[in-house]
Amino acid sequence: IGGAELTHTEFIMAAPDWVEIVPCLPGEVDTTCDRYTIHNCLSYSLEELESLPAVPTFKYWHDVGPHVKPEVRYWLDHNTTSICCSPLQADVMGYDDVAHIPPAIDLDRFASAAADADPERKGAVSVASWANPGKAPHQVAEWGAQNGGVDFFGGGVCAPQGSREVAQATLPLLLANYKTFVFLPIAIEPFGRVVVEAWAAGCEVVTNGNVGARYWIEENPEGLETAAADFWKAVLA
Repeated sequence: IGGAELTHTEFIMAAPDWVEIVPCLPGEVDTTCDRYTIHNCLSYSLEELESLPAVPTFKYWHDVGPHVKPEVRYWLDHNTTSICCSPLQADVMGYDDVAHIPPAIDLDRFASAAADADPERKGAVSVASWANPGKAPHQVAEWGAQNGGVDFFGGGVCAPQGSREVAQATLPLLLANYKTFVFLPIAIEPFGRVVVEAWAAGCEVVTNGNVGARYWIEENPEGLETAAADFWKAVLA
């Protein structure tokens, strides 16, 4: 699973006790709910979206919608309240007045791993779902060639040779073993969860202006702690 699925699950787990979550799978959309939140974990037809009742409906954008058909984007823009995961993403998508709410990452897992880590941490690591050329593993490799090397983790069609898969459960320990985390995409990364995870695990982070997570780390780290509450506050307002 990718970041969108992880974020979707994290928000569900953070729901208030009195909220009933009703899964709406493609072809099985329940039209009796009081609120709807649309993620990009599954694909829905325009007809299914149009079948939703006139109740508050929210679109949480995990990406910049490169595969969203124009007629679906038009419907989303005119029938939902958009929530972006960073100001960078909102700017790129042309949204001037939307909420910015990051994924609800369990930062304590990574901070705990950092606290137990060897204080003499060494080396550099890059972890990603190397699903497209925009992740630019070649940029990381070039950085590594000039800075003593870098270890790659993660799969995907663009994964560099030798990159190894890593389970989400073991990611905190992995990151806490390294001094530096490197991620240098050439395409917009609306958030970039592993950048925040590496930061929480105590890594020095080397990244660029294409990563939305930089805003939260540099300007609003408190927003990373309150993400789940902020999401539900927006949806239930």
